[in-house]
This record gives sequence, C-alpha cells and structure tokens, in this order.
Amino acid sequence: MRRTVVALVGLMALLGWQCGGSGGSGSAGGGRGTIVVGSKLDTEAQILGRLMAAQLEADGYTVRTKIPLGGTNIIRKALTSKRIDVYWEFTGSGLNLLGQHPIGDPQAAYAKVKDLDAANGVTWLPAARLNDTYALAVKGDGPITARTLSELAGALRSQPSARLCVDPEGGFREDVLPLLQSVYGITFKETTQLGYELIPPAVADGRCAAGIVYSTAALIVKNGLRVLDDDKTAFGAYIPAPTVLTSRLARWPHLADDLAGLTAALDTPTITRLNAQVDVEKKSPEQVARDFLVTRGLISAPAANKGTNGR
Repeated sequence: MRRTVVALVGLMALLGWQCGGSGGSGSAGGGRGTIVVGSKLDTEAQILGRLMAAQLEADGYTVRTKIPLGGTNIIRKALTSKRIDVYWEFTGSGLNLLGQHPIGDPQAAYAKVKDLDAANGVTWLPAARLNDTYALAVKGDGPITARTLSELAGALRSQPSARLCVDPEGGFREDVLPLLQSVYGITFKETTQLGYELIPPAVADGRCAAGIVYSTAALIVKNGLRVLDDDKTAFGAYIPAPTVLTSRLARWPHLADDLAGLTAALDTPTITRLNAQVDVEKKSPEQVARDFLVTRGLISAPAANKGTNGR
C-alpha cells in the first residue's frame, strides 16, 4: 500500500475509472435495488469486498464494485460522498478516523465506534467475529529472541541499528507506530516503507529486523516469522463490519439480514485461510470469495457456462 499508489488508485476510482474489476450487475432484475460495494487495497479487504458483492448479488441486488479502491481515508471519503454505498471498515480504523484511541476488547471497540459514528450519519451493521489487528513480526530463527513487545524494548537497546519495515498506511497512522513508542518505549532509528505483501519476505531475508504486519496474513507463516505478543494490547481490536450511510440505508431495508449469514461465517482462522488462498496459492480474491460462499451454502454454484463473475 505505497502512499503514492494509494492516492493514485483512489483518485482514479473517485473519478469513475474501473478499479480492479469494477463491474456491473449480476442479478436478474435487481429486485433488492442497486448497490455499489467498495474495498480497501490489501488482500483481506478485497476478499471481504468480493464476499459481500457476491452475497448481495445472489440475494437479488444489482451490484457494482469498486474493488480495490484505496486506503482508509480515501474509501471513507468515497462512502460519505456517496461514490460507494457500503464497505467493510475495521473498528480500530474507525476509531482512528474519529480521533479515538484503540480499544483492545473487540465488543467494546465495536460498541464505541458504532455509537460515535452514528452521530456522523454512518451505520455500522453487525460485525464479523474475526480480529485482524496490527502486529510486529520478526524472523522465527533470527537474532531477536524476544517473545513480547515489552521484551523487545529491552532487546533493541543492544541492537541500535535494527531496521523496521512498515507499509505506508501503518507507517503513518497515529494508532500504529506512535503506540509502540508511547506504550512500550520502542523506537527504531531506521524504517523502510514497503508494500504490505513485501514486508514478510523482507524480514525473512534479513533486510529488516522486524516488520509491521496484519495478524491474519498468511505470509507470516509462509516466511517463517514469529509475531510478538502485544502484551499491553496497544494496537487494539480490528473487527470488520459493513458500514453504510444511515440516510441511504432505507434503500436497502433487508441489507443487514442479507449479510447476516456471511458475517456469521467469518472468524479469524477462516479469513486467514482465505488470505492464504490469494497470497500463497495465487487465486483471485473473487474466485476465493465465490468458492467459499458456495462451500458454505450461502450462494449457489454458478452455471457451468459462466465465469467467476457470473457474466
């Protein structure tokens, strides 16, 4: 998620360009109405977006997609400016948008962001059970033997040249790197910005002593990394929930019910496996999403003569 790429992709999307497979409807007649589904840039966000789009399409909506669209600030602006209708936001990101500190308890984080955002005219629908928080990972058999972030703070005193890898969103957000310093006293004299998918291999081959990662990323295991325990829950909970403008929710009175089965099917081990199918097995987010929904019985298998888009 390099910052320049995020900005460019978001600008193109907001100007009406086709972003990563933005498409038209797939449902006959669009009995539930037309809805535009967006997503952030990372693998998990694209999978979540595709899951939502395919589920709604099967439920009778005319679905258009802007997947992927941009980082947190860009996609939030797209929602509030009515360029998209719905996207999955994470509680930790939502609290950060609202100027709040992270909350480690998932239920408390969801309750607070839902309540605060209601005043902004944004409704948070029921959340999934997965928690994809930020984490700091090191090489499993590397020189850093610390098991917790508290232990890492002491270990870094003897490794002053240790380099940290970050992605541009996590590297600039107030609820990520600044918390390492304020909560744990952890500082790195040198940081390197990489795309989120490039951080695990960079840590594995020693270019970086540690890297900020998403806790559900399959690349953590693939690259033999060890995630340090956030023993003071500095990063907070990141639980995804569909977000939609309250003023537009009346257009889709069944939206929460139509997404209930999908939301209930998503937990942390499940999304980690789906991430692996994209990042390790190199399947497309759209195919992974449809296969999952079919396997869980949430949608019907597409006709043999249709592609993964149902078109």
